[in-house]
Amino acid sequence: MEQIPLYQHIVNALTARIESGELQAGDQLPTEAEISKEYNVSRITSKRALTELENAKLIHRVQGKGSFVNAAKAPHRPVSRTSKEILLILPFSHNPGLGDYEKGINEYLATTDYTLNIQSNTIVSQRKLLESALQSTNSGLIFYPVSSISDLGILYQYHLAKYPLVTMDKCIEGIPFLSVVSDNFGGGYQASKHLIENNHKKIAFISSLKVENSSSIRERYFGYLKALYDHSLIDYSVSDLTDRYLTHDNDNGREYYIQFIQSVMAQGITGIVAENDLIAIEIIQIAKELGLFVPDDFSVVGFDNIHLAGFVEPKLTTISQDFGRMGYQAAQSLVTLIESPKDQPLEHVVIPVQLIERQTVKKL
Repeated sequence: MEQIPLYQHIVNALTARIESGELQAGDQLPTEAEISKEYNVSRITSKRALTELENAKLIHRVQGKGSFVNAAKAPHRPVSRTSKEILLILPFSHNPGLGDYEKGINEYLATTDYTLNIQSNTIVSQRKLLESALQSTNSGLIFYPVSSISDLGILYQYHLAKYPLVTMDKCIEGIPFLSVVSDNFGGGYQASKHLIENNHKKIAFISSLKVENSSSIRERYFGYLKALYDHSLIDYSVSDLTDRYLTHDNDNGREYYIQFIQSVMAQGITGIVAENDLIAIEIIQIAKELGLFVPDDFSVVGFDNIHLAGFVEPKLTTISQDFGRMGYQAAQSLVTLIESPKDQPLEHVVIPVQLIERQTVKKL
């Protein structure tokens, strides 16, 4: 299981006190100093916890006076759920080559009397969809989160209400939901090992999001590190570069990738493990515009095996996820959770991945 940050322990504890009624609407919460003393943490950590509660709309803060529980009560799960409808919440309206989860889900649901309802948070916010679903008559929810740390307040309410929920692709930080994920660690390891077996010694990792915000990215990164460690290839100059591109705020788009490619060439890096295929393809295209070519100037391995990976030039070497199987397993796990909650262990289901060799890795 992932280690829970100190601030999240505080968030969970205070959320539980609000949900249980121990802290009522209008009640004042402990101050930052009091929280620091009670939980033996720094003021920065206690301030972060209060900020998370405020972002979750559970409290409001009054300058010079303190933090107070909001008057609006959290929605409660209806007593009866008889619709036989499963809700799927995705962060994209049209699946841009990221796998046919829906096909796998429907394949399993066809063996049951449940039906599928799909909603995306591209127009309505993820939080609004989660709030609405918690008050609906849906039997349960399959949830593809934007990140591992978003909307923790409302998601913790799902946990308190014992609402049947299964996450796909990522785990939620600090809340023990059942999750169906790919073998991200193994995939990161395979991608790196493939480069190593082709005699690459200096290998970098790049992501589009902060690595701490996503359990799937984090596992891929850890797999990358393990492969380098196992082959005695930890290079701290490369680690410094990789760290810069794991702790960024990616709001400058194209310029971000140009800077990365320039750093790769300046440091003599010959191999890149990309968080996903879209990033890998973007790097290949921008490299061409800069007068560079993959794999002659550097090699790239992606992750996902989206449809486009087999059609770009050169064709992308990548780690293939079995999206259909993930959807099938998520549906099966959720129906079991709905009908036999005591028989369903709250643990991750890990789906194997596979290396697909194409044209973007050169043997040195």
